[in-house]
Amino acid sequence: MQDKIRAEWTALMQEGVRGQAVRFRLRAARLAQMLQRTDPELASAIAGSLGGVAQDLARDAEAFRTEEPMVMAGAAGLLTVDRTSQLAIEPIWTETVESKLNQIVGEWKARTQLQEAGLSPVRSVLLQGPPGVGKSLAASWLAISLDIPLATLNLAAVINSYLGKTGQNLAHVLDFAKRTTCVLFLDEFDALAKRRDDIQDVGELKRVVNVLLQAVDQWNAPSLLVAATNHPQLLDTAMFRRFDAVIDFPPVATNQAIRSLESLGVPKDLARRYGRDMAGKPLSEVNRRVSEARKHALLQGKSFRESLAIVWAKERASISPISARQRQVGELFDEGLSARAIAKELKVSHSTVIRDLKHLGKESNDGA
Repeated sequence: MQDKIRAEWTALMQEGVRGQAVRFRLRAARLAQMLQRTDPELASAIAGSLGGVAQDLARDAEAFRTEEPMVMAGAAGLLTVDRTSQLAIEPIWTETVESKLNQIVGEWKARTQLQEAGLSPVRSVLLQGPPGVGKSLAASWLAISLDIPLATLNLAAVINSYLGKTGQNLAHVLDFAKRTTCVLFLDEFDALAKRRDDIQDVGELKRVVNVLLQAVDQWNAPSLLVAATNHPQLLDTAMFRRFDAVIDFPPVATNQAIRSLESLGVPKDLARRYGRDMAGKPLSEVNRRVSEARKHALLQGKSFRESLAIVWAKERASISPISARQRQVGELFDEGLSARAIAKELKVSHSTVIRDLKHLGKESNDGA
């Protein structure tokens, strides 16, 4: 309890120095409540200094809830804060990814119980995988599931050509998340946390990497730190062990594409047929094609089924021979053929089939 009170005093002083009146009043009221048992005279004095007007404190609480926290934190323009309570689309992840995300939410909801046992919930997580597999959606889902805002880094605004400015901008962002409970989402993390042995990078970004390494390693803020990258090979190798959890998002598999199509209202028989085409492609491509089919049906006076067939036929005609082969490999594999049988059927090498299956997120039992 003493540690919590000490932390409240420190935060109170910081908010007073920064001139954050709303936060100061609310923090002081909370501190008075905490001191009620151990030092009732001091608690009464603090409450008295606030005027004891409950209506004013209620008004302050509402102002704090609605006021843009970016401005208060000195991170204006560096973060986009989203308080949406519902996702625009249904997330479709693999069972492994979904299980790990649910575990994070479960630990955060039970963090008081964990802390009483001397344990901590997952504080930082790295999401890695190809584009369009649901990493950004996962950050939004975590924020909504935890009922806290999503604060997304504006990478273009943070990175600055002036010496030292990028580090200062990043410090503002981290400071915001240390004082305001949120999911701090650092997308395109590889742009900030690049390997320090990259000779093309200037010293400024190498210093930023050092700042990030220390920040992630010592992260003990009331916020969940979530970073995402499409290119984990570009990250500094020391970064991976700093995160409490690393979640791999594999390329979109056929069953994911089928589930995504069904969630968008595509009939099950068509979802199975067209889902094979979407293996290895971003789920955003699934949304684009279905949206295009709906617009085509509306404007051309055709049924949704007809429009889906037209859109898919057009897309198939435009794909490369390699993509067409990969689609065939995926379809034959889903029908139960082994990699060697597929190679014989399509008259290609066994290694080519193995490579295509890996690209599609499938694993053959007779692989090399």
